[in-house]
Amino acid sequence: MQKKLLLITSVLLFALLETVAETPTGKALVLTERGGQHGSFTDAAMRWLDGNAKAMNLEFVEVNNTKAINDDFLRDFKLIIQLDYPPYTWSVEAERAFVRYIDEGRGGWIGFHHATLLGEFDGYPLWHWFSDFMGGIRFSNYIARKADGNVRVEDAQHPVMRGVSSSFVIPDDEWYTFDRNPRPNVHTLANVDEASYQPPSDILMGDHPVIWTNPFKAARNVYFLMGHSGKLFEVKDFTAMFSNAIAWTAETAAEARNFYAGNYASKPRFKALVYYSEHVEDAHVKFARQAVEFFRKLNYGNGFILETATDLSSYSLERLMEYDVVVMLNDAPHGAAQREAFEKYMENGGGWMGFHAAAYNDRNTGWPWLVNFLGGGVFDCNNWPPQAVKLTIDNPGHPVTKNLPPSFTAPESEWYMWKPNPRNNPDVEVLLTISPDNYPLGIKDVIAYGDFPVVWTNRKYRMIYLNMGHGDDEFTDATQKLLFTNAFRWVVSRNTKGNPFNKRYR
Repeated sequence: MQKKLLLITSVLLFALLETVAETPTGKALVLTERGGQHGSFTDAAMRWLDGNAKAMNLEFVEVNNTKAINDDFLRDFKLIIQLDYPPYTWSVEAERAFVRYIDEGRGGWIGFHHATLLGEFDGYPLWHWFSDFMGGIRFSNYIARKADGNVRVEDAQHPVMRGVSSSFVIPDDEWYTFDRNPRPNVHTLANVDEASYQPPSDILMGDHPVIWTNPFKAARNVYFLMGHSGKLFEVKDFTAMFSNAIAWTAETAAEARNFYAGNYASKPRFKALVYYSEHVEDAHVKFARQAVEFFRKLNYGNGFILETATDLSSYSLERLMEYDVVVMLNDAPHGAAQREAFEKYMENGGGWMGFHAAAYNDRNTGWPWLVNFLGGGVFDCNNWPPQAVKLTIDNPGHPVTKNLPPSFTAPESEWYMWKPNPRNNPDVEVLLTISPDNYPLGIKDVIAYGDFPVVWTNRKYRMIYLNMGHGDDEFTDATQKLLFTNAFRWVVSRNTKGNPFNKRYR
């Protein structure tokens, strides 16, 4: 009797373990339009997804309209695959929920082909947010006939491109063209060689990105312009990219932490938040977009957890304390609640790296804590127009400056001068200064003399301020990029809460 019970128990336990092992750990929402000219692609894609669901440990849930989509509905999904579904016909509630899902990084997104049919179609207006998400583009045209095209990989190191050939042919596709090139506003992973179209086409873009990601959004995302024919799933490079994209976009920050904690205990990762605003002057937005790309490249190989934000209203003290460093590119917290959370974050050992306008304050700012945090300085004046300047090192032995030359020429920028001079504050250590050799500085607005610190730290906090941050030239100089890298690593290294990078970076 005991042997029978033991056998039954073993069988039940085995069945239970087998069921648990086969239970997907997450869901992916697949938004489709069945039938029509894209029907063969959608049918092939769903067969491929269902056939690989177990290996990917995902359950793929297909919906054919957006009626059910809201915040509660999306909460169950770690990934949205927009499989040839257009950026219109969405309900207002679905649009708002999707925007929050992407902007707040609640999950990942993969889009194909029809997802960039942006414009006024079927009585629907252009979805401006989605256009910005895709690089500020609007659908312009498509080549007259479906054609094969040779796709060339630009960023072979990106996770989506792992194991993918440097070039490969996409068959029988409908190649969209746009009113402008998305490249300045996205990170391009691959382009199509328009001279390779078979049959040839006289409808061309010139430089024609076809796979890209928008690194300025909190959600991991990737867009594939191809998606017209079921033949795509006979192309191993396409299915490799699709598999990679699913793995990369579906990986949440929590899963990343668990993975690295379990498998790379000797290389624990820190967490960085990069904050910027899209609603400031154009030169500061251009800098921020390039800076996000700069920090993304620092994170090649997933060296740390990188998240971005364009709104700090949901970042309470508790949420900020999850980050080892907060990088502010072109703006500072607004309103009493945001400011109080940031103050307490810094007072409790938080890390801050600020650029240019992130420290701007004048008599109308009304934030005395920020003035003290910066060493007592209030904006006094600046040169105009932006120009390159010679910088000199104040402390060549500091970790931020020890591998920099005694002086170098920094790319053109708008340089803020502060009053009183932060150098007068005993808690401030100035690291770089504008050389007097530059005077007079400016043409329209001229600074003729004065001690002009541009990089410093307040020893009372784990922080560094860098005056650079105006326009699209700030990442053209190797020495300045080294400075930015040093500053970032130094702030992280000084984490007093036991950060394992502390010893390594000092």
